[in-house]
Amino acid sequence: MKKKLIASCRVRPYTSGAAIDRQNFGSAVLGLKVAAATGSPTAATLKLALTESDTSSGTFSAVSDKQALIGGLLDADGAVTMDIPVTGSEAQIGIDLTGCKRFVKITGTVSFTGGTTPAATATYALALGDPAQEPVE
Repeated sequence: MKKKLIASCRVRPYTSGAAIDRQNFGSAVLGLKVAAATGSPTAATLKLALTESDTSSGTFSAVSDKQALIGGLLDADGAVTMDIPVTGSEAQIGIDLTGCKRFVKITGTVSFTGGTTPAATATYALALGDPAQEPVE
């Protein structure tokens, strides 16, 4: 099982807004960690936008499949916004890439309510899965 898992997925650190070549992969899991906010905000949200293109340097548009992010419906801009604790949080978000074009971008934006110049860092990791070709055992 260990060898099959390693051969059937691709995991990498991810920079918000970078183009992902998802060729031969049908799904992904985005792992994210948002640090505790500075500046004493009263509330925080994380907006994740999913866009797609036929080329890595082409024009990216909102993903049309509104159910591409597992557990949240995408709006007209291909985004979902969720409340997050100002004390920091971690999450794993499943993404169904089946109907997406070859290149996708996931852009995360943290926003705050209240406080004095609030800020928080966000760290991402991406695992692509459901390969078109399974490894041979």
